[in-house]
Amino acid sequence: MASKWHQKKAKLAEAQFERELQALGDNESKVKNQASEVAMGGGEESFYEKKLSKDEKKALAAKKREEKRKAKLASKGGEGGGGDDDEENGEDDDVKKANSVVANVIANKLNPSGGDDDENALRSESNPLADQLAAEGTICTYAYSRKGVDARSRDVNVQNFTLQHKGNVMLDGTAIILNHGNRYGLLGRNGCGKSTLMKALGARAIPIPAGIDIFHLKEEIEPSDTMTALEAVMSVDEERARLEKEAEELNMALGALTEAAEKGSGNGGSSHGEDGDELTLDEKQELLMEMLTSTYERLDDLDADTAETRARSILQGLGFTHAMQSKYTKEFSGGWRMRVSLARALFIQPTLLLLDEPTNHLDMEAVIWLEDYLSKWNKILLLISHSQDFLNNVCTHTIHFTSRKKLEYYDGNYDQFVKTKGELEENQMKQYAWEQDQIKSMKEYIARFGHGTSKNAKQAQSKQKVLDKMVRGGLTTKPEVEKPMNFKFPDPGHLPPPVLAFHDVSFGYPNCEPLYTNVNFGVDLDSRVALVGPNGAGKTTLVKLMSGELLPTMGDIRPHGHLKIGRFTQHFVDVLSLEQTPLEFFDTVYPGTPREEQRKYLGRFGISGKMQVQKMAELSDGQKSRVVFAKLGRDAPHILLLDEPTNHLDMESIDALALAVNEFEGGMVLVSHDMRLISQVAKEIWICDHKTITMYKGDINNFKMDMRAQLHLDDDKNNKAGGSSSKGKLRGDASVMKKSEEELRKEAKKKESTTNGGKKVGSASLALDSVLAPKQRESSESINKVPVDVFDVDDVKASLPSIEPPKVEEAPIRPKYIPPHLRNKN
Repeated sequence: MASKWHQKKAKLAEAQFERELQALGDNESKVKNQASEVAMGGGEESFYEKKLSKDEKKALAAKKREEKRKAKLASKGGEGGGGDDDEENGEDDDVKKANSVVANVIANKLNPSGGDDDENALRSESNPLADQLAAEGTICTYAYSRKGVDARSRDVNVQNFTLQHKGNVMLDGTAIILNHGNRYGLLGRNGCGKSTLMKALGARAIPIPAGIDIFHLKEEIEPSDTMTALEAVMSVDEERARLEKEAEELNMALGALTEAAEKGSGNGGSSHGEDGDELTLDEKQELLMEMLTSTYERLDDLDADTAETRARSILQGLGFTHAMQSKYTKEFSGGWRMRVSLARALFIQPTLLLLDEPTNHLDMEAVIWLEDYLSKWNKILLLISHSQDFLNNVCTHTIHFTSRKKLEYYDGNYDQFVKTKGELEENQMKQYAWEQDQIKSMKEYIARFGHGTSKNAKQAQSKQKVLDKMVRGGLTTKPEVEKPMNFKFPDPGHLPPPVLAFHDVSFGYPNCEPLYTNVNFGVDLDSRVALVGPNGAGKTTLVKLMSGELLPTMGDIRPHGHLKIGRFTQHFVDVLSLEQTPLEFFDTVYPGTPREEQRKYLGRFGISGKMQVQKMAELSDGQKSRVVFAKLGRDAPHILLLDEPTNHLDMESIDALALAVNEFEGGMVLVSHDMRLISQVAKEIWICDHKTITMYKGDINNFKMDMRAQLHLDDDKNNKAGGSSSKGKLRGDASVMKKSEEELRKEAKKKESTTNGGKKVGSASLALDSVLAPKQRESSESINKVPVDVFDVDDVKASLPSIEPPKVEEAPIRPKYIPPHLRNKN
């Protein structure tokens, strides 16, 4: 059964179509009448009427209103005020209510940023988020438009924008342009103000059209013992109730005005447009229809018929099993609650979605799913990310937060931005060099011949005029080359193998299932390993076992006696004293080192100038992480253990880190979802899953392709982000879900009868398993992840012939410890 607003939307569309037909007919008649009047010589004055200015229009409208008011007062004092008064008053009440709605629409139609009155309104109007931003020291200024901002606009366009934070000017006189349908990647050095700008947008501290709803992903959802993860995502449906009420009011107002028009009640009362002119009845109806259409479109986006299916699909894509979706949010860690917040953002499909490092709390499988989902986002997306691969596959445009405190806009993704920016800077440098050569040549000529013979003096004067004209026209500035960072980890010296060996290691946390069972591998000074796998599989736990922070429950971990390990953790801030400056911190940790040497060392990691004497609590997360890397380098470890090191770094810092790791003479174990960094530094990929470690045959690009195939992303090209259809199963949700029970039986029987070289390749049970996703075959637990609205796979299996399938799975390849002197030898 169609939703009630679907029926009303259909009636609205029908009414709008009739109005358009009527308008076409009226315009045709009007043109004919005007042409007839001109031909007869009786309509020139009205046909070529003088165009009035805005002030003249306002004065004329005020005059007409006054005349109507006087006429109404005169009619009340006359005769004939009899029997239909009650009916007319009742009609007047309905029309008054309708005009009140129209007045509210007009008032909200302009964002409070236009004209002098609107400017005062903006400053006096309460905005808690903007007030909180101001209290934190963030100030936004921009150019006011006397025309205001059309609430129905789907684009953001702010000129002459300036952003300050605690007295530090981050942007100065730049433009913010965000167009509907574009996905923007926001790039810039750590600490330049990217996150501060996003906060200003999320708080509406700048004029954004009222019709643009915003979701800024900045904090995890509150822990609750009464709301599950699924309910937390569904709870954003509160917007639906508000929209339904709004649609009802607009419908009632439209009905009242339509009835007034049928009875010929003039203009249906007094309402005034943006410029103060009185609106006609048709204009009021047109305005209400536009608002109704917009409201119905938003209700379509939030269609309850598919709401739960969409919510479950999004949660599954972000790594929530069916059982986890029913857990209360207080049972999740902060990282998982952040995923719930991300799911809410994707579920409500805001017009403007602001994501600041959305992949930081995701495993690689969830990152690949999110990348695919956002690549189909058809509204406005503004994204901050450290992952070049993610930006390349999601963004259609790039915004560069420059060191000149401006925003520069580029078409295309990150790779296209790098190419275009390089070409522009090359051309700019050529132009700059040519101009400087010309200026130098002219100045030398003027200095040499300016006081010589009259002929030479005239030429010198002529060159001076050319030079002055060039200066007045504006000279090309030299392209700014940002100082590169030079991360460096010193040579740790040689250690004979074995350096770090695991022998039959098992580990599990108390009262929990073991994470690892009988694991054997080794890490040496030439190791370059990337650990991948789903969240909860134990990647960080394995790093803690390597560092000695945790001890195995069974087996032995044998480090070399002189082994020194440097570890970067996801909670890197814990090693810093935030009330100290970087220089004070280094003086405390490394006493006796000359201050100038400390400055020089910090400068290699991009901590230079006033950053060295600024409290670390005031630094950005990326700047703090660079201080930690400087400390790692200063400690000179033999093996680097890096757990999500790129979460807060900018592109330049990541490139510097990759170069430093490649030049490092020691070993490295990396936990990261950053495909680009893994491709730059890793020689081996180890998969942590199923209580063991499996060596992957292939590079990270092959691994990503395999993951996309398992997630069925390449088979679902027509599924659009923001649509109502569910994506295929993302963690245990196999393609079998799209098929009926009868189709499965047919496929199973067909597979059973299939032969290969005269031999049967499988039983009916195996044939059904071959239809399922690989992860469903691997463990029975994955079958529990099937949504409740899908048929029971076990029931289907039970109805088929019970034949034991042959064992065809191979044992996983486990990386075993091999000393270097025995490697690469037959």
